[in-house]
Amino acid sequence: MDVFAEEGYTGATISEIERRVGLAAGTGSLYRHFPSKEAILREAVEYEVNRCRTEAESARAALPHLSDPVERQVQRFSQALQDIQRFDRLLRLMLNDGARVPELADAVWTAVGQGAERRATTDEDVFEAIALTSLGGYHVFSLMQGRPFNGVPEERLIRLLAELTNPDDERRQPAAS
Repeated sequence: MDVFAEEGYTGATISEIERRVGLAAGTGSLYRHFPSKEAILREAVEYEVNRCRTEAESARAALPHLSDPVERQVQRFSQALQDIQRFDRLLRLMLNDGARVPELADAVWTAVGQGAERRATTDEDVFEAIALTSLGGYHVFSLMQGRPFNGVPEERLIRLLAELTNPDDERRQPAAS
């Protein structure tokens, strides 16, 4: 999975995959286990999706119930950012080679709890979309900068995002007609 995420499907070589899994590089010994590089990719993706999904579900199940709406948002957004980070290799692969493995996008979106066909129909859905795109952008930009994006700590971003999207905030209520 690392080779595919780092090099993309085209750049990933069987020799490099063999080397990373401890086989003699350049011998083609992986072909004794897989009929093609695409079969290796599909198996790696399936394994990674299952691994990430299991970790995400375990982490969510361990979360305590919080009554304060802002603290609940902080908890949800912290978990969402952790899920984005957890699925990073799959997300990079999906961006680079999603056409090669069309079911990859559906598997990733389902695993992170957001169906690919989901549509925002309420203000709450739109606030959720704003939060997820903010967290996703923060993750990508942090990777690009090699540090928290623009020096903003994760905790501060999540706290402010939770306060901005607080469902009980009177500023979010529709104006009287």
